Amino acid sequence: MGVKEPVRVLLVGGAFMLTQLHNRPTTNNVDVLLKDVDDPATSLLYQSFKTAVRAVATCNRIPLTWVNDMIGDFLRDASNVPQGTLWRTYGSLEVYIPEAEYILALKLLAGRQKDRPDIHILCQQLNIQTRNQAQEVVDHYIPGKPVQQINNLDKTLSTLFP
Repeated sequence: MGVKEPVRVLLVGGAFMLTQLHNRPTTNNVDVLLKDVDDPATSLLYQSFKTAVRAVATCNRIPLTWVNDMIGDFLRDASNVPQGTLWRTYGSLEVYIPEAEYILALKLLAGRQKDRPDIHILCQQLNIQTRNQAQEVVDHYIPGKPVQQINNLDKTLSTLFP
């Protein structure tokens, strides 16, 4: 596709859990944050990335949503996005992995029932045993109390750490 610079993505969500913690056999999609894109509307790199995603979907007859980057704007605005560590390179695509604490913070913030098994294994891996420890992780990556309140973090923590 003529991409000269690497397309760097940070792997988050279920794909992180599947590839790094191996706690599930599948995921519905691959959630990513494009590391070098501030404004998708004006980024040529982003447009190339989306074109490649569509080509893979068409070629393999899978949904266009197989790669999901919709969370990117929220993560850039509401969280301290870590640089991550280079995990894999596929041609021009570089896949980075964040710290497990970041994934825990995101899953706690989302507070979805379907994330409970992931939260449980992340807490085990990270030796998070108390509500205060979990709150500290969230505060480190998502310091905005209004964002935490809007997403009902207190309720999630109360449920998980009675």
